[in-house]
Amino acid sequence: MANLNLDSLDLKLVLSFANAYRRLNEKGEISDQQLKEVMQLVENYQSYTPKEFKNRLHKIFPESDF
Repeated sequence: MANLNLDSLDLKLVLSFANAYRRLNEKGEISDQQLKEVMQLVENYQSYTPKEFKNRLHKIFPESDF
């Protein structure tokens, strides 16, 4: 049961993260290419350690400080 709750939480976090970046794209604050790269990263988030994820996010948004 705990694993199911964790999976549900993971899904909610991923969807929230993805939706936030979609909204930024709709507002013109990030490019279509950046959105595409973020979505690929989010879809495969389990493949990365937190540090790798942060580093990849920084490559997409070099002007940001995560």
